[in-house]
Amino acid sequence: MVPTRALLPDQLTLPDGAFETGRILDSNKVLPKDRAVHEWYRFVLSFPPHLVRHYLERFSSGQDSYVLDPFCGTGTTLVEAKKLGVSSAGIEAHPMAHFAASTKTHWDIDPTALLSHAEKIADITTEELINSSHREMRTLEPGVVDLLLKNSVSPLPLHKTLLLLEVMSTHGDSRYRDYERLAVAKALVSGVSNLEFGPEVGVGKPKEDAPVIDIWLSIVRQMATDIARCKEEQQPEARAYHGDSRNLSGMLDKRLVDLVITSPPYPNEKDYTRTTRLESVLLGFVKSRQDLRALKQSLIRSNTRGVFKSDRDDLLINDHNRIYDIAESIEDKRLELGKTSGFERLYHRVTKLYFGGMARHLSAITSVLKPGATLAYVVGDQASYLRVMIRTGQILADIAESLGYEVIDIDLFRTRLATATKEQLREEVLLLRWPGAKTGLRGDKMARRNRYEAIIERIFEARFSPGKREVEFERDDIVRVAEELGIDLPKNLGDLIYSFRYRAALPQSIQDEAGEDVWIIRPAGRSKYRFVLVPNRPITPNPQIVATKVPDATPGIVAKYALSDEQALLARLRYNRLVDTFLGISCYSLQNHLRTSVPGIGPMETDELYVGVDKRGAHYVIPIQAKGGRDRLSIVQIEQDIALCAERFPSLICRPIGAQFMQGGVIAIFEFEEGDDGVGIVAERHYRLVLPDEVSPEDLATYQTRSQ
Repeated sequence: MVPTRALLPDQLTLPDGAFETGRILDSNKVLPKDRAVHEWYRFVLSFPPHLVRHYLERFSSGQDSYVLDPFCGTGTTLVEAKKLGVSSAGIEAHPMAHFAASTKTHWDIDPTALLSHAEKIADITTEELINSSHREMRTLEPGVVDLLLKNSVSPLPLHKTLLLLEVMSTHGDSRYRDYERLAVAKALVSGVSNLEFGPEVGVGKPKEDAPVIDIWLSIVRQMATDIARCKEEQQPEARAYHGDSRNLSGMLDKRLVDLVITSPPYPNEKDYTRTTRLESVLLGFVKSRQDLRALKQSLIRSNTRGVFKSDRDDLLINDHNRIYDIAESIEDKRLELGKTSGFERLYHRVTKLYFGGMARHLSAITSVLKPGATLAYVVGDQASYLRVMIRTGQILADIAESLGYEVIDIDLFRTRLATATKEQLREEVLLLRWPGAKTGLRGDKMARRNRYEAIIERIFEARFSPGKREVEFERDDIVRVAEELGIDLPKNLGDLIYSFRYRAALPQSIQDEAGEDVWIIRPAGRSKYRFVLVPNRPITPNPQIVATKVPDATPGIVAKYALSDEQALLARLRYNRLVDTFLGISCYSLQNHLRTSVPGIGPMETDELYVGVDKRGAHYVIPIQAKGGRDRLSIVQIEQDIALCAERFPSLICRPIGAQFMQGGVIAIFEFEEGDDGVGIVAERHYRLVLPDEVSPEDLATYQTRSQ
């Protein structure tokens, strides 16, 4: 069990391997309490080297092995593999962590010369500090300062650090530059700044001053000692790639991997960009809000601060009921507790995005695995989201199995006590085996999607060329490509197209050719289709919108037996006259599931068609697309509805709408409009059907204020 801060003694003996930086402490190293707190949390929350060594020794075959860490962080796996004479590669999206990993795995310099040069830099900086004591202190630009945690570093230590970096730039040597800059990053968090590290990074008591140069030089001295020791050992290849582990295209130089050892992010509220924000900004890896946004978009979505409206990884786990049950439990708990902050509203969504991102990663990594490759994922249970338990290892095992992996075992690594629930949270090592690619995948829906992805990717690649915004294909192409790939032909060819139009995201290799836009599939005639590049405007309910309570008029017997599909949603719209409420006109259902054909589009279907009249006597046609369960609204369907109305009801005003079940039974309704750059959302409202007594006087007062 990991002790909490209250259980720490005045002095603490750290286990061997407590430093992730590569420095190994002696087992009897004793630190004072304030320093012990810092190092203990770094140890228990990090990826310990001894665990990496254990699985390297258990599964690698020595120099013949090639090891990959797809979430390599600051390079623990790469360093340990190199020390054991095993070739390795790492992938890391965070530029600061990637820089650390790259630097720590290069041991081909003269450590004596490194230290001599650092001492020269220290002397020059010290002299500059003496001579510039009367000058204005160096600081950061206002826009850059805003990127930092407030008071994370005091003015005088910041001045000294910036001067040190300036001297390094002016008098630097390219042979030693990276090592010296990495030492600055280490110095910032180990003595210069005001940062404190517990489960999350925070700001402690401000330091008026700090011995910046002495701390920095001490770290360089330790680096030189470590390098001198390591140079005596074998030096196999160790390379860190800067990239997103969900997209391995072009990485690893086509070399296949024998063993994966990694610790991906956990689904919690730990913002990994905050942990390294100070050094990332001061070393120039993050210079603006735009840089920070781009960095967050390259990471697995593991916390609500990294969620964006355009995110779609959750579509990849649409069929995973266990994940959706957890997400619904989180949202139900939020509603029960009355939690309304923007972050709390995203708890359920980030849970789905996290596991969708991991599914995307596990699918992508198969392209670089040897048949029979072993994978070890260090993961942990979480209860950060309103105390709803997330058994991360078990869920990732389910996802991996659905993708064709074999689950070898789930090893218990350690347990820790959840602060809020007092439950024991397991940290585990999920062990997988990749048997190799299979043809004719059958069974669960995730495996079927892999088959669909292979077919749609080949069709797109065969017909796409750079600069194209439209790529046409026919249904017969599905048959041809399936035969070329040796894949069992889907029984229902239409399901493949339907899947990518309404349920699942197109493969990443296709979306990589979209830039800022997104590819969608449109019908182009009977048995003909077209990939089209459109602005990236996903139709997902905005979690910031407050739901309006409406007395539920659904007949009791209907409510008792209704499912959660589109038919149940259409019934609730109809019985509660929500279309009238949303549009502000009198509306009447004309026809359910209208199936027809439109010139230039081909066969299509509209879930329900309403007609309406307003107080002026104007007539309207309202096509409705409804989505329940895991299906999502598609802009393609709205375009088809608009075309249908133009063809069949040219004299009526067309007001297309979409409806979507949300968590907790809330109904989101959208109205769409066709503009110069395509179809977009012009209105969105959320409704919660409740018992009449649940609409309080306070609710009515709020709604009256809205209308005024």
